[in-house]
Amino acid sequence: MIKLASTFNPVLLSGTSLAYTGSFAQSLFWESVDQLWYVCQRRPTTGGDMDRILISRLTADGVLVDSMTIGRAGHGANIGVERTDGKIFLWTDAMPFENWARSVARIPYTPGGTADASDPATVAIHHPRTDVYRVSATIDPIRRHLIYRWQSNNSSAPGAVGGFDRYALDAAAQGTFTRLESVAYSATNQSLQGYASLGEHLYQLHGSFDADNMRLTCTHWTTGKILQSEPLSTFGSLPRREPEGLCVFESSPGDAHPTLAFGVANELTDGTTRLNVARLPHPGTNPWVDVPYDTAVYTPNSANYVPQFRLAGDQVHLHFSMSRNDGNPWANGEALFQLPLRARPNRTQRLLGVVGGGGVDADTMAVRFEVTTDGHVLVYDERPLTSWIGADVSFWRC
Repeated sequence: MIKLASTFNPVLLSGTSLAYTGSFAQSLFWESVDQLWYVCQRRPTTGGDMDRILISRLTADGVLVDSMTIGRAGHGANIGVERTDGKIFLWTDAMPFENWARSVARIPYTPGGTADASDPATVAIHHPRTDVYRVSATIDPIRRHLIYRWQSNNSSAPGAVGGFDRYALDAAAQGTFTRLESVAYSATNQSLQGYASLGEHLYQLHGSFDADNMRLTCTHWTTGKILQSEPLSTFGSLPRREPEGLCVFESSPGDAHPTLAFGVANELTDGTTRLNVARLPHPGTNPWVDVPYDTAVYTPNSANYVPQFRLAGDQVHLHFSMSRNDGNPWANGEALFQLPLRARPNRTQRLLGVVGGGGVDADTMAVRFEVTTDGHVLVYDERPLTSWIGADVSFWRC
């Protein structure tokens, strides 16, 4: 079970633009193999039955890769991304009814493509339950379970009544829905903004537009008991914001300590929208990742000293050693490279590294570095250092 209480949640995306900036994101999903975000937003067109959703694919750092339009869908309240035999399939709303949906569809992802979520001749439409409303689905990527939400009444969040079911994903993809477990969803005064399943627990994200009431809950699948309910304050300073989306987050495939990521959409003064995503803290050490640097200016001492970082829970390990190509002294405050958002501290970190002995003439070989909140790694030394500099250091994100 993931501990939901946290005073600081590391930011993964900040102020990211989707393929369309005229509407809020509704849901999100992290696909750890390709390291891509799938973000769903509504694109209302000519009427309720023609509502469509737009799926944006983003890199880990929020760069738009491509998108796909899905017509005759519902609200896009949640999305599931299935990877099978190297192919990607989306589980989305289908058969729209009053801007929501009464079925779910399994649709191959096609970059730049379109699909009709309610056309059984082109996509697989599924009805795990009949006579239900406002349905949606997501996936537990660890257990390969399909999670299906439904309502027995066509009511908005305060009066919604229904539940969550989970099914074996591979069987569901073939049209076989044998219910493994269910959790009831009773009427509350909270607006559900996303849900995710990880192992034996169902997590739900609640909150309202521009209100300080964002909250995460954890429910045990077998007993239906709520085990945790914690407020979230991340992105609370953003104006015109709304919590949108919850998903499982693995730093890499097979991550021994997966956690949860949650989204908050906001609107700027010019009317355009942005997406912000943070994750809950977690333990666990992840692989080394290369950091881009200016090869015209710097040369690593060898292939073993290329700038790299890795995450160990909420600690960042940093490793590099390199020289200036022109042989000139290092400038005091010179920026060497920039770490990606997921490896940046929440406040400037001071670190101690080393300089090659040939450049200091028997003086101390220590040199100081700083990692700023925008991820820049800076060197500080008033001496005219001309030798290589490097460090094997670590710092905390939070």
